[in-house]
Amino acid sequence: MNKNKFNMAIAIVGSILILTIGGVLFNQIYKNHQANELIIEKCFENFDKVDEVVIKKDGFWSPVICVKK
Repeated sequence: MNKNKFNMAIAIVGSILILTIGGVLFNQIYKNHQANELIIEKCFENFDKVDEVVIKKDGFWSPVICVKK
């Protein structure tokens, strides 16, 4: 009976840990998305007279970079 309770406790703690990590990652992705939208919006406002604007992103977690061409 004790082994059953121990396994159940491990399963509950593991599930809570997985949900917590998922929530933190989702929150970080959402914050990065909001920041990238602001950068892109300001990019087009500041460089509206330039013919071409290039928006680059180096990696998944990196912010976007606005460069006039």
